[in-house]
Amino acid sequence: MAVKKIAKLSNIEGCQHEMARLYREARREEIDLSRAKGLVWILKELSGLIRDSELEKRIEELEAQL
Repeated sequence: MAVKKIAKLSNIEGCQHEMARLYREARREEIDLSRAKGLVWILKELSGLIRDSELEKRIEELEAQL
């Protein structure tokens, strides 16, 4: 079995690419739909954490300027 390249998951764009890859694999029935759903759910949660972290950094930078 070939090793599949996983997108860099340290930013939202990487999570988005990985979600799209999982979607395509599920559509082609290369992976089980329930497994794809679980992995996409994890990626959504990770995206939310990344977004919140980025917003927190921006707020801290703005507060430091005041």
